[in-house]
Amino acid sequence: MTLRDARDLEHETEDEALPTSELLIKTVRDGATNEMSVGELIDGLGDRAFALIFLLLVLPTAVPGPPGLPVVFGIPLLFVTAQLWIGRERPWLPDALRRRRFSRPALLAMLERARPRLKRLEAVCRPRLERLSDHRGERWIGAFFCFCTLFLVNPIPVPFSHLPLAIGLVVLALGLVERDGIVIIGGLIASVVGIVINISLVSSAVVLGTRLFHFM
Repeated sequence: MTLRDARDLEHETEDEALPTSELLIKTVRDGATNEMSVGELIDGLGDRAFALIFLLLVLPTAVPGPPGLPVVFGIPLLFVTAQLWIGRERPWLPDALRRRRFSRPALLAMLERARPRLKRLEAVCRPRLERLSDHRGERWIGAFFCFCTLFLVNPIPVPFSHLPLAIGLVVLALGLVERDGIVIIGGLIASVVGIVINISLVSSAVVLGTRLFHFM
């Protein structure tokens, strides 16, 4: 083993020892420029599980932020979740999506804001009901995640209507990362509630908009 290989192995071991929230922040923080592409974000995780990529892509949409974030992160998330669903071993994105860029400081600030809540979740996570997170379970969760992401990037965005669903997906992704079936079940339930809230708010906005159109 070369010195470089030994250093790479040491860095990988250090990363694996980090709590999930700290690893996500480290992945975003370790860069030389103020902009980061979606491809750089995913590549920074190396061979980490799909679940960690899910968490990194959905977490910025789970805190209030600039308009358009659900679309920026939701479309790559749609591609990645579909790939887990069909059984791919590693995620792939087309160049057009990989090149999409966003502000590194803005994403880092959002992750910092989400870190306290994420840490509270991490404190209760432990491997339980692991059949829910085995290969077959992951594929079913990939299908569910893919379905939910369609609502996350709905074509009639209502401010903050995506937040309940995004929070449920964060819980689901963290449960998958930590192999905690109890947290996965909680995330599934919260995500379904988030979809219902999303549909209700969007439907109300459409009805209101239609009435205003006829009134005018």
